[in-house]
Amino acid sequence: MPILTQSVSVSEDWQIDESDTKPPSLAVQLRKSAYVFPWFRFVYAKGDDSLIEIAFASHRVTVRGHGLAALLAAASALRVIRIVQPMENEYKFNVRGPGAQPYTGPGIASITVEAADE
Repeated sequence: MPILTQSVSVSEDWQIDESDTKPPSLAVQLRKSAYVFPWFRFVYAKGDDSLIEIAFASHRVTVRGHGLAALLAAASALRVIRIVQPMENEYKFNVRGPGAQPYTGPGIASITVEAADE
């Protein structure tokens, strides 16, 4: 597993590994559940600045938000360690972290995880 201290946070809502080794999996943290997808099951990533889709052999992860181009590029390179769905008020009021600090960077509004079509 990569050392998280060597990772860089492009957004408060996702974490990218910039070490020499690629992370073995992507953790997707929703408000009430979490998923871990191994990168060796990755199929494709597509999208734009406001919507991206990350497909694995068994599931499809859809991320909506703003400023997502950096997340798309990192997912395409298999460099994302985790993505986190912020609490509803965090996204609505543009705050993140302890003490609800103002946040103006790229962000995730919602994440859905669905089983891939058979």
